Amino acid sequence: MNILAIGAHWDDIELGCSLTLKKLKEKGHEIFTVVVCSSQYGKNEDEGMKEDDALECGLKSFDIIGANYIPTEKEPNSKLVYNKKIMQDMEIIASNKKIDCVFTHWFGDVNTDHKTTWEISRTAFRNVKNFFMYQSNSYSDNVNSFKPNYYFSFSNEEYKIKEKLLSQYINEWNRRKDRWSREIFERERYWGHISGNDYAEGFQTGKLVDFFV
Repeated sequence: MNILAIGAHWDDIELGCSLTLKKLKEKGHEIFTVVVCSSQYGKNEDEGMKEDDALECGLKSFDIIGANYIPTEKEPNSKLVYNKKIMQDMEIIASNKKIDCVFTHWFGDVNTDHKTTWEISRTAFRNVKNFFMYQSNSYSDNVNSFKPNYYFSFSNEEYKIKEKLLSQYINEWNRRKDRWSREIFERERYWGHISGNDYAEGFQTGKLVDFFV
């Protein structure tokens, strides 16, 4: 299979589905990644990682996964809106790379960039056979809650790679390590419990057709 993971920001893919992508790569599948938005934010867009730094960190992480990064024009952080151009750019990628499976953000995410990335994905990848939604940061509310119904599970030893992937983003890792340990690692330890292993990355499925690992 040719598999595409799309993230609104640098590190979203690593948070939500990186070990799954690595496992699928090791099974012989081809992995592609796209990042939609810049990592700079704030009133003057002077906070967060500069794009060159984010790219350098992201490429190191994607190299560990075994993923092929597809460069795209970056949208401003926190200002992503659904538009025809971005949708068609994603549609072209899906066609050119003959994508069989997509991993994208979850529709109920309250982060507006994440939710808009899902909206773009829903249209652009409508003809892709397999559609998985992941949760990067645990952004949800009392209206929508993320309920995974498909898991990729990992042993303690395999899961150590997740920390290595996230730590490629050095500044973000130093700032968010404690939060990610509580928010991401603990939820995936719980998902591991329900899936019969030490850890798991969980997904909501939009569509599955002839999917195999």
